[in-house]
Amino acid sequence: MIWCEDHASLAYLQGRENLVHAARWPQPGDLVELESEIVGALRNARKVDLLSEQEFAHLPGMLQSTATPAESHLRIVSISPASEPRERLIPEPELRVAAAR
Repeated sequence: MIWCEDHASLAYLQGRENLVHAARWPQPGDLVELESEIVGALRNARKVDLLSEQEFAHLPGMLQSTATPAESHLRIVSISPASEPRERLIPEPELRVAAAR
């Protein structure tokens, strides 16, 4: 994911074919130049070129320390009582003995 200076949607880099120089994958804090393309609801990074390594190395930590933890959007709908051992859930087959005369 790439945080863009226009503060719009994050850009997603998918695969080395979208890098100008495929030998080096961008790291957090690197300054890159890119073209973006919106596909559906996703902003994709294209022609990503590394301008400066670790130009903003402090940025990831700064963003993490100032972020307010988001409230969970999940909620408990049902809680099952503690399950019984598997043997008790599946009854054993009855054995029947037949004698031939």
